[in-house]
Amino acid sequence: MITLIGVITACNQPQSKDAPVANNTVSLAEATLEGDELIKTNFGDIQLTQSYITKESIAKLNDQLSVQRAIEVYQWSLPVTTFQMWYNAHAEVYGGADLDFVEYKSFNEKVGILTANATTPYVISWADLSKTGPVVIDYPAGASAGAVMDFYQLSLGDLGLNGADKGKGGKYLILPKGYDASNLNTKGYIVINSPTSKIMIGTRFLSTDEAEIKKMKENFLVGKYGEVLNPAKFISNTGKRFEGMPFRGLKYFELVHQFIQNEPQKEEDKIFYTYLKYMGIENGQAFNPSEQLKKILTEGANLGELMVKANQIQPRQDEPYYENSSWYRELTNFPLTKTSESNYFLDESTQYYYEAVTVTAGMQSNTPGPGTTSYLTTKEDKDGNLLLGSNTYKIHLPAGIPASNFWALTLYSENTRCFIDNKNATDKLRATSVDSRDKNLVINADGSVDLYIGPKAPEGKESNWLQTNVGEGWFPLIRTYGTQQALFDKTWKPGEFELME
Repeated sequence: MITLIGVITACNQPQSKDAPVANNTVSLAEATLEGDELIKTNFGDIQLTQSYITKESIAKLNDQLSVQRAIEVYQWSLPVTTFQMWYNAHAEVYGGADLDFVEYKSFNEKVGILTANATTPYVISWADLSKTGPVVIDYPAGASAGAVMDFYQLSLGDLGLNGADKGKGGKYLILPKGYDASNLNTKGYIVINSPTSKIMIGTRFLSTDEAEIKKMKENFLVGKYGEVLNPAKFISNTGKRFEGMPFRGLKYFELVHQFIQNEPQKEEDKIFYTYLKYMGIENGQAFNPSEQLKKILTEGANLGELMVKANQIQPRQDEPYYENSSWYRELTNFPLTKTSESNYFLDESTQYYYEAVTVTAGMQSNTPGPGTTSYLTTKEDKDGNLLLGSNTYKIHLPAGIPASNFWALTLYSENTRCFIDNKNATDKLRATSVDSRDKNLVINADGSVDLYIGPKAPEGKESNWLQTNVGEGWFPLIRTYGTQQALFDKTWKPGEFELME
């Protein structure tokens, strides 16, 4: 009779205790992941003993996994953390309640907004639909460009010239996710369904006629569905600053924890919510990380930001807009929804959301029109060197800049992604931005414009000079409001930044 023991092969028999142990030291790429190996990694040595991972090495691997998950959460959550900063400031800095509108006009009021425009005012309100229920906006007629946005910074519906009202005004009904509207009378309303509880309602009045703007504000009505609508409350001329750049380090994840409270979870975000749960970040639960987890999350946030910043400087999923140029066109490489049936556009969206806020249909449109706005940006001069605040540059903008409303070139700090804060400038907005409405701008005889950027104005070029800070990297945005066909077919192309001696 042959027993089972009799057929056990020698390869399955345990080694003698006295057998020598080979402990090969290898890189992660060279590792066989079996036997006795000391694997060198950038987060420490991993020891295998007879194919077992030692307990000390398991702890290192678990910590590294948590860091990697924290990096992924950082990238995914950029839009919501930026909005959470602004949402908090609405009440804490400006004293605004739900459906109150804050007007951002001055340098101080705008300097906290990531890559804000310096020309037109922003008119911004917020609401938590889990508290207010359905909300109605009776939007005024006139020249404006705005949107209702979810907390992922995606437009649920444009307002004004590029919206369903086409600049003629209209009533918008905003419903919370899953709200049963079967008993509501929605006739005459433009219905918007929000996937998030918190929403932003924002617009820009594009007219330069103060009387027209005053009329639009008087006819701007808001309120809860079923109640009498009242003229919107506008909080104006505060002169107050807020910090719009998301907190760094551990505090970044505190913003994420704030965001998910009372927010419905999107199906496509399930994996990120799984990571959050492993980190102790849950809806309805306090966030009390251990000292070790605090260290891990701080490292993850910092690494996450560095990786996102690298993608912003040299985009991984985008190409320059023009041949032989360093200029990129914003918002060309991911859809308005940020997801498709097969893809989650993570690199594509972080390229934008690290340095900017809000996405509307008008900002992504390739159709000329008064409600279309386009954005060009670069981080390099014509020689491929990064743009530094200690240098002085010249840029040539050819004639026929494709903007039926106006154009602007604005500078931003690479650190904050907000306006450069020129402490010695007498007019800080003009120091960081110039536009076609500037009466002092010197235009060449052929209609082209030469601009000069640096810490000091070249002699005789003060009217066309933008000011940088020594020691502070910067980047520009060229905005075209009412973008014309020449930008879309690329027959108009900006010059590159040329370093001046």
